[in-house]
Amino acid sequence: IWRWNGARQKRPMSSIVLQPGVKDMILTDCKDFLASEEWYAERGIPFRRGYLLHGVPGSGKTSLIHSLAGELGLDIYVVSLSSKGMSDNMLTTLMGNVPSRCILLLEDLDAAFTRSVSRDSTSTGTPTQTTTTSTSKSKDTSDNGNTLSLSGLLNSLDGVAAAEGRLLFATTNHIERLDPALSRPGRMDVWINFTHATKWQAEGLFKCFFPSRPPPERKRTQIVPLLSEEEISELAKQFAEHIPEEELSVAGLQGYLLKNKTRPRECVEEVAAWIVQERETREKLKKEKAEASYQW
Repeated sequence: IWRWNGARQKRPMSSIVLQPGVKDMILTDCKDFLASEEWYAERGIPFRRGYLLHGVPGSGKTSLIHSLAGELGLDIYVVSLSSKGMSDNMLTTLMGNVPSRCILLLEDLDAAFTRSVSRDSTSTGTPTQTTTTSTSKSKDTSDNGNTLSLSGLLNSLDGVAAAEGRLLFATTNHIERLDPALSRPGRMDVWINFTHATKWQAEGLFKCFFPSRPPPERKRTQIVPLLSEEEISELAKQFAEHIPEEELSVAGLQGYLLKNKTRPRECVEEVAAWIVQERETREKLKKEKAEASYQW
């Protein structure tokens, strides 16, 4: 139901390529929060901070969290809200046992609930449960004994027994599915939108994969041609020029670069053909899915 990722090797911040200023903003915000416990106490504000990372799959949401943990020297506690047997009481107990000074990660927040939740205009904030079995997700989770409700999650986040001093991160691919009570400031204070790869990101990723000099104090285990900084910069620009804006996932680009990690020049020469292949594969899968849906 939950797992501790404290022993996992942390990812360096330099390997995360986001839009300009985003990494610095969130890292500065985290550091400021961790240094502000007395400020919160003086004003009677619960010492908590929430970050909502939303956007397309494979865009680097979880990778950013792991790199932040390494930079801040914090352990990560991952709570799986859709786990078998998860209930309101169990989640409250788990969240109450989370230590201070850690990162608490709630993955795929939109997929957590076995029942939909609705509220009327006179609601005081406590949701009213309504039963739904309209999706396979709902059926699957109800079959495994998961009875977690939105009101239970809200109470565990900022109820009397909720932990303080932790950085709460939540990820979702479908922000439109989240109840406003869950995503409001005080629960999710900072929102960051993750899109498909931009040209700027593509250029930065290329430079990460093909540095102009080997990392210090490390043996070179791959036979990679050591190019000049000028040539790497030029190749990175050429690579980025081929990448369509916000069409391909960051994970997809990383996969292509990884496949060509010892071939920087060929990587640029062949990227246009790879993009065509990716589009053809995507259209084929889309067609097959549509045909399967029609037959069903």
